[in-house]
Amino acid sequence: MTYRTMQLDTSTWDLMLDGSGNLAIANDGYATAQDVASACLVFSGECYYNTTLGIPWKTEVLGKLPSTGFIQQKMQEEAMKLPIVDKAIASVFFDRATRSTRGTIRVTDINGDTSQVTL
Repeated sequence: MTYRTMQLDTSTWDLMLDGSGNLAIANDGYATAQDVASACLVFSGECYYNTTLGIPWKTEVLGKLPSTGFIQQKMQEEAMKLPIVDKAIASVFFDRATRSTRGTIRVTDINGDTSQVTL
């Protein structure tokens, strides 16, 4: 099964055009990785057509001291909501020097293909 989605520009997270001036389309592994990244970046309740999607960034993460395990769990749960995702394993770490949190999510889709997303 081929999985497709509209391709987003990685620097602006906005739609892109292909060489012919049409909306660019991402396929298979890249499409899965992009949709997982989008799902994990959505704030809880802010997805216009489905307010049950998203991570509670405002209420349970930002300005709080959540464990990396909590963030990993939330990211994995969001990734698993995508029908193409079969397995999701998140890895999150906090850099005390820069006071920033970074993470990756390794996903396996229903076709058995593996992709990795870095956030």
